[in-house]
Amino acid sequence: MNGRPSATARATLQAVAVSVLGVLPAFLVGALAVQIRADLGVGLALFGFAAATLFGVSGVCARPGGRLVQRLGFRKGTALAAVLSVVSLTAVGLAQSAVWLMVGLAIGGLGNAVAQPSANLGISELVTEARLGLAFGIKQSSVPAATLLGGLAVPGIALVFGWRWAVAAAVALAIALLVWSQVTGRDAHGGSRPADGGAPDKGLPRGGLVVLTLGGFLGSAAATPTGVFLVDSAVASGVAPGTAGLLFAACSVLGLGSRVGFGWLADRHPDRSRYLFIANLLTGGAVGYGLLATGEAPMVVAGSLFAYGMGWAWTGLFHFAVVKDNRAAAASVTGFVQTGLSLGAATGPLFFGIVAQTFSYTAAWLTAGVLSLAAAVTIRAGRRMVRRSRGLPVAGLRRRAPAADPRPAGTDGTATRTTPPRERAT
Repeated sequence: MNGRPSATARATLQAVAVSVLGVLPAFLVGALAVQIRADLGVGLALFGFAAATLFGVSGVCARPGGRLVQRLGFRKGTALAAVLSVVSLTAVGLAQSAVWLMVGLAIGGLGNAVAQPSANLGISELVTEARLGLAFGIKQSSVPAATLLGGLAVPGIALVFGWRWAVAAAVALAIALLVWSQVTGRDAHGGSRPADGGAPDKGLPRGGLVVLTLGGFLGSAAATPTGVFLVDSAVASGVAPGTAGLLFAACSVLGLGSRVGFGWLADRHPDRSRYLFIANLLTGGAVGYGLLATGEAPMVVAGSLFAYGMGWAWTGLFHFAVVKDNRAAAASVTGFVQTGLSLGAATGPLFFGIVAQTFSYTAAWLTAGVLSLAAAVTIRAGRRMVRRSRGLPVAGLRRRAPAADPRPAGTDGTATRTTPPRERAT
């Protein structure tokens, strides 16, 4: 089963499916906001708080969720995530008040806290080293995929049959994944060994992991508001509502393609630092937020593409980077960093909305740009800590190789020594 294309494809597809279900309740509720608010009589501020509930609970529960999945294995973890998603979506679909809506999304947060580690553990166990980056890129395309599913549910189901039937369709999707996860066989390695049985894990120092998690929090807080406020911000800048909707759809496709493409690129260049790649993407995202802050329609379009194509396209590389050095404990390390990513996804839109309402969209987008730059600096700092813990040089310049000893090997009783190339992939 190790490394076979069928195992790789199945693990990747299952990871995408469970990751989509993990975030689907939040994005589906967001897409159905108009219908849900009108039906339940929920105000805008309270609805925004309810939508953030899933990511808040997910962030708080990510670490214990990761440890639980590490013990259960990815198949049982996937089944548990699917069950929680079914319960969450059912509660949302039956909700008669904002309180029950928040309860349903809180259960969805528990599901997401289990779903992400399960997906990463499955990829780590069944995907070979040469395809790991691509697999994580495809897996992280779950966020734009969930956004697209939520958007398609509005005209396809909600406007025809009602928003509760759209949620019912999502419940059916979760049940289908639950059945699939139980008929695709047992865990490949009992949750303990990567697919290609490669070199032992290098691991990450505790301090470096904490700093990287902080970087993930800042980057997520900067990027997530893009999926919530882009359309309204574009319309406020003079873009026609229909055009803004098309721009949002195009950016979702771009974000999906970028995550997959960057993962493929990381596999093609395994000697390049993944953390520097992430930092560069976050810097590019800051440029996009700056263009969005201008409020000029052409700049808004260009900034949207930068924001989605770079500023929100690094998450697959982030999971790839931390799991690559911790493949035997992929679920546990994912639970650790997912704390930052989920809390950033919860607090980012809330903070952005407060700034936009109090001041302006210009101030809010500039704030997102500052957060993205801070995330880039923090990721670089985390990389330096990791390299220092391994006794590797932390300076950005490549060391020159020492001049070769002109004496033939053995003239002084020893062979000529060579200096191994320094590690660049970290």
